[in-house]
Amino acid sequence: MNITIIGAGAIGLLVAARLAESGGNRVALLARSNAPQLAAAGIALHEAGATRHVHTVEVFADPSTPPFRPELAVLCVKGYDTEGVLPALDAIGAAFVLTLQNGIGHEERLIAHYGPARVISGAITTSVEVDGPAGITVTKSGGIGIAPIGGPPVDHVAQPFARAGFETRVVGNYAAMKWSKALLNMLGNASAAILDMSVADVYADDRLVALERRAFLEALAVMDKRGLRPVNLPRYPAAPLAQAMRFLPAPLLYAVLRRTVAGGRGGKLPSLLIELRRGNPRSEGAFLYGAVAEEAVRVGVAAPVNAALWRTLHGIASGSIAWDEYRHKPDRLLQAASQPSS
Repeated sequence: MNITIIGAGAIGLLVAARLAESGGNRVALLARSNAPQLAAAGIALHEAGATRHVHTVEVFADPSTPPFRPELAVLCVKGYDTEGVLPALDAIGAAFVLTLQNGIGHEERLIAHYGPARVISGAITTSVEVDGPAGITVTKSGGIGIAPIGGPPVDHVAQPFARAGFETRVVGNYAAMKWSKALLNMLGNASAAILDMSVADVYADDRLVALERRAFLEALAVMDKRGLRPVNLPRYPAAPLAQAMRFLPAPLLYAVLRRTVAGGRGGKLPSLLIELRRGNPRSEGAFLYGAVAEEAVRVGVAAPVNAALWRTLHGIASGSIAWDEYRHKPDRLLQAASQPSS
């Protein structure tokens, strides 16, 4: 299959490298700032204690001159870059667009532009860190979920990913899949970013774990209202986690969360904290907590914790709230989460 990856961040580099080295695919990568390094050195993939270099990805920086017209374009840019990348996608001219972006709402934006028959929904559960302009390190193995929206079956799209070593699962309901993945991305993310604390330190405080649980349960309430059931993704059992969040007694649940959320990160910082430390005025929290809060209003469900987390995170990122008001101050965040939105 001819495949073009859009976005040369951690996930884009991983997908491009794996698809290219598995054989049977012609793979191109649209890169911007790191295109020269990738073209010269290839992609350095650090995984399972070994490093391999992939030189068969065709790197290009100008979307008006792609090396070929692909059957599939895989969108791996940040959610806030979706609008800006649409002209590049148009120029590349793929028959289908698969989004592997984190968060809620990307499929709907792509559907508005291309129609449902050309858009495919995806979720990736592999955890990856950038290691220089041309290198990545896989920190936690996972896989990929793929779901059709309004077009043909997606088995032919899933096959290249399965051959590339991703545990691949075809899911029937794309909204249930994306909301289930959002539940994963929400854990230990906004609270750690707002407080400028490690996830382990956040989860050492019972009050903050209770706040995390409330945010998670609010998202589940929105899913319930929409008739969406959590679905299991590769290496991510969303359905049993949802049941645990609903019904386990707090002491037992908190112990489980400390082991699985804080202990399972391997020291990796949450993405929203990385964004804040880089001074990025935009935040993918808009497509997690912000999306939950917005959808909660639409379906008539209360989601005050998600609204407060997004309001605070957005304020810090945009500069309207001084980060020092919240850094290492759990009491301040708990107070903000208890106040009704204006």
